[in-house]
Amino acid sequence: MNYWQLKDLGLKFLFLLLVCTTSFSFAQQDSLGNAKKIKLDEAILLGIQNNKQLKIANTNLAIANENVGQAKIAKMPRIGLSAGYTYIGDPKLYEGFYESNITVDYLNHMGFANVVSAIPIYSGGSINNRIEQQKLLSQMQESVVKMTEADVKNAITEQYFTLEKLYRQIEVTKQNIINTDLRISQLKSRVNNGQNLKSDLLRTELQQSNFKVSVFRSTNTIELISNYLDIIIGFPTNTILKPEVTESMIPTENLDLQQSLEEAFLNREELKRAEIGIQLSESSLSLTKSGFRPNINANLILNTEYPAQWPTYVNILNYWAAGLSLSWDVSSFYTLKHRISGDKLEIDKSNIALAVTKDQITTEVKNAYVRYVESKENIKTFKKDVELSMSNYKIVKSRYDNDFALISEIVDAELQLNNSRIELVNANLDLIIQYYSLQYAMGKL
Repeated sequence: MNYWQLKDLGLKFLFLLLVCTTSFSFAQQDSLGNAKKIKLDEAILLGIQNNKQLKIANTNLAIANENVGQAKIAKMPRIGLSAGYTYIGDPKLYEGFYESNITVDYLNHMGFANVVSAIPIYSGGSINNRIEQQKLLSQMQESVVKMTEADVKNAITEQYFTLEKLYRQIEVTKQNIINTDLRISQLKSRVNNGQNLKSDLLRTELQQSNFKVSVFRSTNTIELISNYLDIIIGFPTNTILKPEVTESMIPTENLDLQQSLEEAFLNREELKRAEIGIQLSESSLSLTKSGFRPNINANLILNTEYPAQWPTYVNILNYWAAGLSLSWDVSSFYTLKHRISGDKLEIDKSNIALAVTKDQITTEVKNAYVRYVESKENIKTFKKDVELSMSNYKIVKSRYDNDFALISEIVDAELQLNNSRIELVNANLDLIIQYYSLQYAMGKL
């Protein structure tokens, strides 16, 4: 054997090994027949019900609401109960430095009980400010819940239609495998008859091997994306999902950029949260300034004692007392100035954060809008590509049927046609994905 014969034999062996390996892997991994079909609305509903991050956000909202109730308790009267009992044994009075003593006729039992109540009348606004702060924190947490819900919906829709793209690609690629199978069988006969070169057969077999590898990779990607969706919507993580997508889901809505921006500024929870952040900073400043003011409380005391006096007679003393108490931290006049300066800086910072959020939302909406418009235009282009590929395939097939074209030309024409079909399918699904991305950017998802 010369060098070229050995090289040709080695290439054949490597090619045969590749085909056998990928064929086995393809048969092993093509496990999509038992996939669970699911509609988009069903997936979103399950995600809202079962998503763990959303459950955490809702729990935090419930905690924030409880904190509002806790803050309101500061307005309620504070009541304290106290009682005591004392036993006194062998009381004596001493003269001098323990020189002599006299036993005292003293009661051995003493007891008391009292009820003390205080009602805040004026606190410089600190109680109301704390209640307002907790309400704002509750509103902020409510925004977090809505933002998390929107994130869940966005993640589900994006991965849902990405799954459909993979299924469609596998479908078209399998058709390519069937077509190349037919061409390979024809090529083998033509190679034996000397009508085609062996390199044409090897090239077609290599193409078929690449198709099988593509199906294998797409199958694995479907399993990974299904696992991701399973976690989001609460399915067992080994559930393979199959979307149910119809042509009616392709959006035809014409959207305007300026209108999209206006709706985003109206709906996005990030803006609402940034505005609440400003209110929180202002509330903190008001709370700090309340330290300059006094606190006034109304007090009520109910008391009973037994015995009231000693040692000669026994009696019970009951009384009640009511009054006002005032406390004023005078040192706050000069100790709070740095805190006030810090609170004012926090307000400035919150205003800047609001402006940054607006800029980010503007960028997101413009990007989503451009991609949406671009996707609509891409569909027109890919439809034209399918038409041209079909015309080219018909021409090449006619020439091939009349022995005026090589089999490699008909294979290339088939591949071009199928690839243009894949591109059109992907373009339609990309349009759906970009539509939902724009809805998310506008705060309408």
